[in-house]
Amino acid sequence: MNPVVYVLTHPEYKSTKVGHTHVPHARMRELGKYGWWPYRSLNVASKNMAWAIEQQSLFTLRHRLLVPAHLTSELLPAGWSETASQSLISSEEVWETVCVAAAETYMEPVIGEFRPTPPRPTGGYQRTKSDTPKYVPIARLLAAETARAAQSVEANKRRASRYRKEEK
Repeated sequence: MNPVVYVLTHPEYKSTKVGHTHVPHARMRELGKYGWWPYRSLNVASKNMAWAIEQQSLFTLRHRLLVPAHLTSELLPAGWSETASQSLISSEEVWETVCVAAAETYMEPVIGEFRPTPPRPTGGYQRTKSDTPKYVPIARLLAAETARAAQSVEANKRRASRYRKEEK
């Protein structure tokens, strides 16, 4: 059975939870007793990868998006720190955070027992257009976002330069 990274929702608490497990059915049953409903889940290659995706997602939620933990240990003894209020961030946005973390983790050269094959050549290797397999759509998405961000930075530099010239 493959490890899973999951997003759950709780309608009463209006809360979303991110987690990972290597025994999905047992964990879902356990949390279901407390009123948690599955939103989405992602099968991954290893326990280490599942843990890394969960941690990256939580880091993004807490430190980049500034979404605090929603529940207390009294309400959810195991996993309260992995919750977020749906009034601050929707379940869909949490799921998108998990997907981005999964893409970043999958593209890392080595994570625990996960090793991509074949290994990339070392040294002065330059990536080519055919280097990334076409069946990895997230790689195309990340490349497009990187290019878009670079264009935006260049456009802002040009605007700032024009503004400085107009001031003189």
